[in-house]
Amino acid sequence: MSDLETSNQESTEERKNIIYLWKIPIDQDFVKSVVSILRVTAALLSLIAFICVASGRSEGCDDDYASTYNYFEFMSISTFLTLIIMWLFFAVTLYTRMVFKIVPWKFGYLIGTVVIIVLYLIANICLAAQDCGKDSNRAGAAFGFFVMFILGADAFLTFREWKSTRNQSANTASKSPDYNPDKNMEQY
Repeated sequence: MSDLETSNQESTEERKNIIYLWKIPIDQDFVKSVVSILRVTAALLSLIAFICVASGRSEGCDDDYASTYNYFEFMSISTFLTLIIMWLFFAVTLYTRMVFKIVPWKFGYLIGTVVIIVLYLIANICLAAQDCGKDSNRAGAAFGFFVMFILGADAFLTFREWKSTRNQSANTASKSPDYNPDKNMEQY
């Protein structure tokens, strides 16, 4: 009976941080966390970078630097969409559902963020080098670098969180019953 009460108290404590919006569970702790704020900020800045570069397109510059602009626009809008989808994935606690438990989502997100940072670095350097004298392209490159730095901070915090949860699970898994050779020999 006490085990049942303990499990009910634990589930009540877990539910305390989850609110329901139209019957959809939303993790309040994640939404208010620094990592969440960094992800939303990076997504919005990535959208602003896309708008800056897309609004500055012209016939003369497109002939020479179309591939640079297209690659930067692709990186900025795909980063925006990826960050928003992953934010929703963590905010509505989909990663805790049975189907998704087999994938280490925090580690996967960390690897994806590092890949995005590297690809964004390439896009930013190319756009900054070939801005065609347009201020909108310079602004897009600046916002791109801001996104890259914010994603770097997000990756660092995600790595610390992943490492701490990994160490906690390793500590709980490594605890075994006390070993005493004399006591074990008595059993035989």
